[in-house]
Amino acid sequence: MDRQNSITLSGITNLLESGALLRHRGQWILIEGPFRQVSDANSDEITILCPDFYDLGSARFLRGQQTHALRGDEVKALCENYLSQSPPVPESLGSMNWQEPEKSDFATDLEIIQGKIQKGEIQKAVPVIFARTSQTVTAVHRAQMLLSLINAPPSLYVYGFWQNGEGVLGATPETLFEYSKGTLKTMALAGTCPKEDATHREFLLQDEKEMHEHLLVLEDIKSVLKPLGEIKTEGPQILELPTLFHLFTKINVDCQRVPSFTNLIESLHPTPALGVAPRNYGYKWMEELPGQEGRARYGAPFAFLSKEEALCLVGIRNIQWNKASSMIGSGCGIVAASDLEREWRELYQKRLSVRKILGLNL
Repeated sequence: MDRQNSITLSGITNLLESGALLRHRGQWILIEGPFRQVSDANSDEITILCPDFYDLGSARFLRGQQTHALRGDEVKALCENYLSQSPPVPESLGSMNWQEPEKSDFATDLEIIQGKIQKGEIQKAVPVIFARTSQTVTAVHRAQMLLSLINAPPSLYVYGFWQNGEGVLGATPETLFEYSKGTLKTMALAGTCPKEDATHREFLLQDEKEMHEHLLVLEDIKSVLKPLGEIKTEGPQILELPTLFHLFTKINVDCQRVPSFTNLIESLHPTPALGVAPRNYGYKWMEELPGQEGRARYGAPFAFLSKEEALCLVGIRNIQWNKASSMIGSGCGIVAASDLEREWRELYQKRLSVRKILGLNL
């Protein structure tokens, strides 16, 4: 699929009805739908794979009709032009009636998980909770959010996919892996502190609970990747976002051969950053925890694949929607030392960071 360096108003209109996007290394890749199912990703064209978190088997390889590679200022001009010619929406997503998650649900989640930890069954698990509204996301809403996402920090991967009245749009700091020219890059991203709770920038590096959580994720990922080749790490270090600090370790693997990207997804998902440690305990039991209903793609692999290159994101920090509702999720790692009030604040700050970056002001 040839990548075009321009797009018409008709093209951006089509994209906002059915489309996908990725901001990577300063370039915006926009893919117009509708999307068709293909048998595999063995092509020079970009293939998208975005399953549900609990059901990798639901994944379908999808390809769009036209791909465009643009600068941020070009995307901004296109969205502004589209909005200037579109009827205004009656109400912004940010001002709608959002139902916040129940603290009692999360308290139950924490109690169940820490019970398993105390029994020695697991070391860590990551529950998620959602704020919800009975309003869908329209094409005009998507254009408005894109205008806000243009200003997202460069450390975030802006991504999205929508078709047939449902979709996801966000800006994640986390990759499951990236592969190009013999090198596999990934990360351990676990351990979080809202900036307002940190006494200084290096606070997390001295926090025993957060460092323990981070190292569980790091060692798990290294064990999965060990058969692929020599592993090199850099960190832990601090990743700074507008409202949060994260613990972050870079992981590089010099691969002896081109790996199977789908096998990699199946082997890595979910890391203990979104799932359970140890991973052999399984993670699908979390689906029954209170507050998890309709999780869909939150925290799931979100992959852009071609024959010899791949970028697979971890689908967090997003808004998801269907024809009748929308939701914004947040998750946190629970270990033996986790405290209800501290984790509850972290969950709120993560959802707040999503609203801010999407322009959904409170």
